[in-house]
Amino acid sequence: MKAEIVVVGSGISGLTSAALLAKKGRRVIILERNKRPGGALKRFTRRGIPFDIGFHYSGGMGKGEILRALWKYIGVWPRLAVLPFPEEGNENLRIRDSGRVVRAFFSYDRLEDELQRVFPDEKQGISTYLNKIREISSTIPFFNPDLPLTPYLHDLFSPKGMSLAQLLTSLIQDTDLYAVLSTPVFLYGVPPREVNLTIHASVAHPLYSGVYAIDGGGQAIVDAFLETLAETGVDILTGQEVESVIVKENQVAGVKTSGGEIYASHVIYTGHPTSLLDLVPDGIFRKAFCNRLRNLINTHSMFIVFGAIDDPDTLGDMTWVNYYNIRTGLDIMDLDLRHPEKSIMVNAPGRRDSYSTGASRGVLLIRMSAWDEVARFDQDAQGKRSAAYRKWKAESADKMIEQAGRLWGDACSRIEPLAIGTPLTFRDRLGSPMGATYGVRHSMNQFSPGVRTRLPGLWLSGQGTLMAGIMGASLAGMVTAGEIEGLEPLWDEVRQCR
Repeated sequence: MKAEIVVVGSGISGLTSAALLAKKGRRVIILERNKRPGGALKRFTRRGIPFDIGFHYSGGMGKGEILRALWKYIGVWPRLAVLPFPEEGNENLRIRDSGRVVRAFFSYDRLEDELQRVFPDEKQGISTYLNKIREISSTIPFFNPDLPLTPYLHDLFSPKGMSLAQLLTSLIQDTDLYAVLSTPVFLYGVPPREVNLTIHASVAHPLYSGVYAIDGGGQAIVDAFLETLAETGVDILTGQEVESVIVKENQVAGVKTSGGEIYASHVIYTGHPTSLLDLVPDGIFRKAFCNRLRNLINTHSMFIVFGAIDDPDTLGDMTWVNYYNIRTGLDIMDLDLRHPEKSIMVNAPGRRDSYSTGASRGVLLIRMSAWDEVARFDQDAQGKRSAAYRKWKAESADKMIEQAGRLWGDACSRIEPLAIGTPLTFRDRLGSPMGATYGVRHSMNQFSPGVRTRLPGLWLSGQGTLMAGIMGASLAGMVTAGEIEGLEPLWDEVRQCR
């Protein structure tokens, strides 16, 4: 089989890069090792209730904003029913140390008013922080599309500048407010002491500018891409494990898969960068580069209870409100392995769904999780986990449900677990080392890999090469396609769709 470009992985980054390259007339094949395409965006169903793993909401879909422009350019936007969060939508943040409750609205103005109401002695610091995020965002081409893209990408992951923690401690005294302003870190997985302000602003700004859901959740996004890709002649081969990259005369010549060989002049690898080393022949990359990839520090994983509730009406305003219980201070990502259920989130994104009558009964309980919690179970055969592992999962889920009931009422205490995801689950199903939710940490302590590799025709894409989340991975797909087709010309065409 032959193609011009093989894309390894069918998550949002792979779908985006494939759609863009096919739009340019390239012959593209997508390879996916699982039975269904879509990566973390695809849904699964239990007892008639659909659950989303990797998409609940996103910024960047408002008029003139980047994700909307990109998806319009690709052709998927008209296929989506986009749902703006209403004015009252917010993250309801409970500081577990003090019991303070803060509504973090998805609006700069409403957020500022709420924070100054709850923290009246910190008014100046609050205004300065929010203005700083706006100022930084104006220098990011994804939020100011009149800017060229190349200079920004060149400097993006340089580990320099002020950290989020340094900014907050220079402006604010109240440790509860540290925690509130640090909560966007949960959406990219880097602690406040390790992330520079550019990375933080790239996630915080779209959050503060207004967020959006999709009717049908992440599966609706996957389906929209699949329809568009089918129209442009892209083949998606599922159940295809890539075993190696074929190299001839020091250049990519294709890939060898579990189903045979596919010849192509370009291969885009969207998995975790470290895993690429197992696919290329020895000696292709320098030893220093290999060591750098092997030693990348990753984000934490998650423990998720996918649950059901009999009466959705008892969940109150959870349609547009996400509830958090977090610790005070800057160390909100630190995990207490003795009582990990203390820091917890509950939401019900299915309540926004018109695709399924059962979706409104679905509830997610989420907390961070570390590999240390599950390492002792990793000796089990994949798919044949031990009774001890199943017991640990069930007991951990029960503790989370009990905690949710104490915090947010009796309705949460009646959540019935239908499925449970752990770091082992996410590693085995999504291919991320140790189940890392956002893959590589884009921190000030390490250089993240870029799109280009030293092997001509071999490219990287995905969260590890740009930013986290659906927006970051989508834009990563655009950047990778741009490196093949011409970055600035492609960027110019995309931004014309604002």
